[in-house]
Amino acid sequence: MFKRDGINILSDLKVSYLQAILGCELDIETVDGEVAIQVPAGTQPNTVLSLEGRGVPRLGNPVSRGKHLITVRVDIPSRLKAEERDLLVKLAEVRGDVIGRASGKGKKDGFLGGLFNG
Repeated sequence: MFKRDGINILSDLKVSYLQAILGCELDIETVDGEVAIQVPAGTQPNTVLSLEGRGVPRLGNPVSRGKHLITVRVDIPSRLKAEERDLLVKLAEVRGDVIGRASGKGKKDGFLGGLFNG
């Protein structure tokens, strides 16, 4: 669950792509128990969030502690429900993103240019 790097604690936080895009507040386990952490809107995969003072105490100075560094892992689904896909296609259209296979504007399918299509 945790890894140690000197006085810092390392862990991963798995979020959905929607949570990464829109932002969210989640509870994360630390060595001191659960703490709420804010995942900002637009968080990119492998972003590292930091909780100050949640790491390992410094030797000889127990008041001073390292950080808890959280690497955000964005979960991209491999399968979507039909309704989810439809909503994402509409969103892509609103954004002007090219999705699927780009055949080019005004270009007809096939070498005969769609001559026999209805």
